[in-house]
Amino acid sequence: MQIIGIMTGNSLDAADFVLTEFENGHIRDLAFYSKAYPLELSEKMRSLRALVQAHQSDVNALAQIRAFTEGIDDYTRFVAESLKEWFKASKIKAKDVAAIGFHGQTLDHFPPSMAGHHKPYTLQVGNPQLLADLTGINVVFDFRSDDIFAGGEGAPLAPLHNKHLAEALGLDRAAFCNAGNTGNIALITSNQVLGWDVGPFNHFPDMLCRLYFQKTMDVDGAFGRDGKVSEDILRLFYMQSALDSKGHNFLEKMPPKSSDSNWYQLPKGLDAFAKADVLRTAEYFSVYNFALSLRFVPKDMSMPLQFLLFGGGWRNPLCLSDFKEIMQKRELKAVLQEHEILFEKIWERCLGVIPQIEMSDVFGISSQYMEARVIADAAYCFLQKMPFTEPSVTGCLKPALCGQLFQKGGQKIALWSRAAKSGELS
Repeated sequence: MQIIGIMTGNSLDAADFVLTEFENGHIRDLAFYSKAYPLELSEKMRSLRALVQAHQSDVNALAQIRAFTEGIDDYTRFVAESLKEWFKASKIKAKDVAAIGFHGQTLDHFPPSMAGHHKPYTLQVGNPQLLADLTGINVVFDFRSDDIFAGGEGAPLAPLHNKHLAEALGLDRAAFCNAGNTGNIALITSNQVLGWDVGPFNHFPDMLCRLYFQKTMDVDGAFGRDGKVSEDILRLFYMQSALDSKGHNFLEKMPPKSSDSNWYQLPKGLDAFAKADVLRTAEYFSVYNFALSLRFVPKDMSMPLQFLLFGGGWRNPLCLSDFKEIMQKRELKAVLQEHEILFEKIWERCLGVIPQIEMSDVFGISSQYMEARVIADAAYCFLQKMPFTEPSVTGCLKPALCGQLFQKGGQKIALWSRAAKSGELS
């Protein structure tokens, strides 16, 4: 079965597409494509985020705003037009594709770990019926709602796909590490799968590049190289950057947990430091916190022997080298005093074995298109009536079959996830 997976991440820079074949436990990518967002579309999607925040994610109120609904359709048409360009360039035929897995654009996420006594919700936007009609291919959409309905976090979605990859590769002690706008990790052994959102990764380096240098990201670490890691700045990021509405530090929360970029905040007091040092420390903080999150690995679970890396953050050589230094216990650039014992315990549990840390490409799996493939796998599992979340990952009460089918020529109306705040559009 051939499935197309589509991912448009929180960075709002591009859409990634992958055509993947699933057959008898084998997973094989057939083709890839990326399409950069036009500047106008990036700005429009940021305006949708602003509308969501201004209306406290109330989709019933947002449905009355023409700019909001039109913006969703414009985003969906961009996806459809990009697919048609890809088909034409690669000779992919729509009739050979069983379905499109369409994640949509996340504009807000308020999971149980953050909601407390309030009702959790998740908001991904897109027009799956329009996409099905424009491409002539059935679309599976809204992968997070069913897990929310089952009492789960609705995220991360990658761990079950990573488990399928580990089984195909014969790996039984592996960690899959995603460095997107938010970082997340999946831990796979022969009989266990765990995963959680780690916290901000690309979010602050990208934000600082826009703020300081009018660039979208720190390509090849060009700006960060001019700075040095500061323990004082590191403390500010760790203590202030990921606080929930009650002031609790997300980084300290036990899994299962998931996060949302809307409540990441630049720490106060950064103006006292050199810009290059702030950026360099933000890059270090991303991997420092990622490595520190291994303290949440249960005592009855073995530490990974392989770390398979994917996501744009690892393309920054500063982040990649920092992570290897930390995990291979070389000289660290900075460690907060309260974390020294925690890191020692993490290293002790590795039993002196230096883990293999490589981009997933080394294992024959495209790192750039991992997230798109996750969505292809989610769509495949939906069509096969196989759950795509586990209680050990999201905290759901039972494994959830995730998604909703939109058939070409159908009449369904949906512009956002069913688990959005204030119900769904009807």
